[in-house]
Amino acid sequence: MTLIAPLDWGLGHATRCVPIINECLAKGEKVIIAADGAAAAFLKQEFPNLTHIRLKGWRMRYFWPLPLALALQMPIFGVSILLEHWRLQRIIKRMGVSRVISDNRYGLWSRKADCTIITHQLYIQLPHWLKLFEKPLHAYTARLLRRFAHICVPDYADAQKSLSGALSHGGALDAAVEYIGPLSRFSADTMDEPSLPVPQVLVVLSGPGRQKKRFAKQVLHRLNGVAKRILVVGAEPNLKYQVTNGNALVVNHLSTQELNSLLKLAPHVIARSGYTTIMDLHRIGRRAILFPTKGQWEQEYLVKRYRG
Repeated sequence: MTLIAPLDWGLGHATRCVPIINECLAKGEKVIIAADGAAAAFLKQEFPNLTHIRLKGWRMRYFWPLPLALALQMPIFGVSILLEHWRLQRIIKRMGVSRVISDNRYGLWSRKADCTIITHQLYIQLPHWLKLFEKPLHAYTARLLRRFAHICVPDYADAQKSLSGALSHGGALDAAVEYIGPLSRFSADTMDEPSLPVPQVLVVLSGPGRQKKRFAKQVLHRLNGVAKRILVVGAEPNLKYQVTNGNALVVNHLSTQELNSLLKLAPHVIARSGYTTIMDLHRIGRRAILFPTKGQWEQEYLVKRYRG
């Protein structure tokens, strides 16, 4: 029995688990999905016939100043790791789990099962004014990751081909990880006919709820008066709405197949610079106008690397 558990910080961690789940099923493995929030709702839509259980995790609360937000929440983060570990032990015993694959959930390790963590955040990049804390942070991250039997990085082993750059290359953990190549739910070879009209501008939302809504408003404000058909795709599989605002259509969520096709066909794509988004664009051979989420230093690093 294989347990697959993504982090519930936006949909990225859940969507990149889709190819992993499909691979496990192709091998004949019995799969249980453990998730919460929007990640759980999305995976229930993608895999309605699998067993789903709720596994609550810690969610980062973003407020300014961000360093203060991080400092105040670090003790909660530590407690959440212990709680995740305790809950996993109970699940393993109750459901006969022999293998665990988690995405960025540091507490989901156990000596009672073969545990893999998927992450590209081996060496979190801090802004220049916080570089003093980078090495201690990397050491702390390495300590958490070494508890797992396997550390898998969704990127290329070749640093020159890497999509994540310094986030997953160039440190002490390199030799201990397995680079499994970029993960994406999308297909480069197949494309269905979309049910929605192909927009001139496709805006893909992701990330924390408040910042996601703010980003959508900012983009629509900038595009106000532009004589182009605009489609804004949310990341809320647990909500149902569709709003027309002038020449812009806003939908809460699209299926994997529909979004795959529209990403290929839309002349212009605007999105956040989350790592899963970058892997998706790479898979289908598309470029996009990327904007980092304010205060998320990883996205600021990635957007500079991607634009370069």
